Amino acid sequence: MIVLAAIAVLLALFLLLRYGAAADPNAIMKTARYAAIALLGALAVFLAITERWAPAVFLAGVAWSLMTGVRLWPGGRPEADEGAPPGRPPSAAMTRAEALKVLGLEQGATPDEIRAAHRKLIQQTHPDKGGTDYLAAKINEAKDVLLG
Repeated sequence: MIVLAAIAVLLALFLLLRYGAAADPNAIMKTARYAAIALLGALAVFLAITERWAPAVFLAGVAWSLMTGVRLWPGGRPEADEGAPPGRPPSAAMTRAEALKVLGLEQGATPDEIRAAHRKLIQQTHPDKGGTDYLAAKINEAKDVLLG
């Protein structure tokens, strides 16, 4: 088994050096990811056959997380800002029209109406009242955009 693993690693290194120099870095990362999934899966199967269940389950979980993109531990390089809604870049500023929509107001709302709508929504969606940090942040951002 060790000999087969060593041959597989050497073959992978040879192919990586041969085709990796001119290849796209994303393609190299994708290939390395699939190779890691295959290696971890094979190792998990080997450990399960030899009835070493704890490490087999752990390695299977790590392989599964690589396959599905789920992070089992914090940190690392996030693919995207997890707080941003889908389709919106994390650094995009809220527009005035979006802010009015968030607070449920019409164009031409007075500062007092903006403050009242903000107060009403923040009381309903505050994290202490069962809301989320994301909603509270969006409501606060909408108020800041409208009031300057």
